[in-house]
Amino acid sequence: MTSDAKIPARGWAIVWIAWLAFMVANLSNFAFGVILPDMRNDIGFDLETAGWLSAIAWVGKGLLTIPIICFISKGKPKTVLFGIFVLLGIGMIMQGYATNVTMLFVGRLFVMGVAAGIVSVLVVFKIQWIPKEKLGSINGVEMFTGPAGQMLGTAAFPMFLAMMAGWREVMIVMGVFALILAALWMVVAKDNSEGETKPYEQVPVLQPLKEALQYKNTWILAIAWPMTSLTWIAVYTFWPTYAVESLNLSIAEAGMVLGLLPIGSAIACLVSPVIAQKWGYDKPLIVASGVVLPVAYYSLMLTNNVLLLSAATFIAGYAAYNFVPLAFTTLYKTDMSPRAVSMGTGFIFSLVGLGGAAGGAATGWLGAQYGLETALSLTCITPGFFAVLTMFLTETGWKAEQKNKAQENLEKEPA
Repeated sequence: MTSDAKIPARGWAIVWIAWLAFMVANLSNFAFGVILPDMRNDIGFDLETAGWLSAIAWVGKGLLTIPIICFISKGKPKTVLFGIFVLLGIGMIMQGYATNVTMLFVGRLFVMGVAAGIVSVLVVFKIQWIPKEKLGSINGVEMFTGPAGQMLGTAAFPMFLAMMAGWREVMIVMGVFALILAALWMVVAKDNSEGETKPYEQVPVLQPLKEALQYKNTWILAIAWPMTSLTWIAVYTFWPTYAVESLNLSIAEAGMVLGLLPIGSAIACLVSPVIAQKWGYDKPLIVASGVVLPVAYYSLMLTNNVLLLSAATFIAGYAAYNFVPLAFTTLYKTDMSPRAVSMGTGFIFSLVGLGGAAGGAATGWLGAQYGLETALSLTCITPGFFAVLTMFLTETGWKAEQKNKAQENLEKEPA
């Protein structure tokens, strides 16, 4: 099914400002490993503290997303996103000027604690400015910015460091860029007065969440999705160590193999919405990710052949994000209010963040008790639960929608 509906220029400007901010946040987070040696030498802290600095980003994402989204129950989404962009800039600048570990903790908490709120609050504007049939592709591009930031953080950040005096200057420049985006946002963003959405009114803080949870797709995804983020973070954090210690790979080889994860993810974000739109069904593609992921992840423990490992990693990266734009789009294909869609998105993001934090903590503990091979092998199982749970999702593809409408018309016809 195709459509001639067009996205207005202002709609494109709104989403691109938010996407750039989201990409910068991910760039800052995933560059942490690259700048960690210089950061430790400059400020002075041990590896245990470094681990907590890494974890605080995911803890912040899990704990702060819902409170941030609650603000749109009492205020305008435009103002909420402006505040997020400002906090994003302040968090990066604070890290650039950090003289102690506390400033680093607060800075990283600001950056990743508010990052998920960008995508969640942006939902309201997408519903106003993006035609419904374009939302799958738009969500694919939006989710592409996450792994794109990861790729830049691991691959391009060393080039940024080489062009500047050091990690502090890079963080400050990114912080200033976020503040520029905040200023642009205030100029560009506005409600679509020609849209079908109702004027914005204040409502009880938890009303949008209650509305979102009335739809089973919201809570199924909120329970199932963390099963995949748990394994993603476990592999991203600990597999290179396992590869060097047990598979006899060099750190360069392990890094090259792992770098295919975000590449596969970025491609999936752009391709899977196109496949779903042509096929007309969403749920089979979502469930398929949970079937493929355990096999692809476990394959990383079975060989030291770099070519085979690279193929398995690319497949894992693709499957890990294959379902992401489709899953989020299922929330748009309901009759819930824009704020409820936003709150549902934020609710899912919160649990995904906590799943990521649990993946790192649980794998570290299991690795200390039973070895990394056992720990990583156990975490490979959890995406299978995602497959089982998502089988109960309501199908939201356009073919299913057509069948439902045809059925409703038959029921309305007189006997």
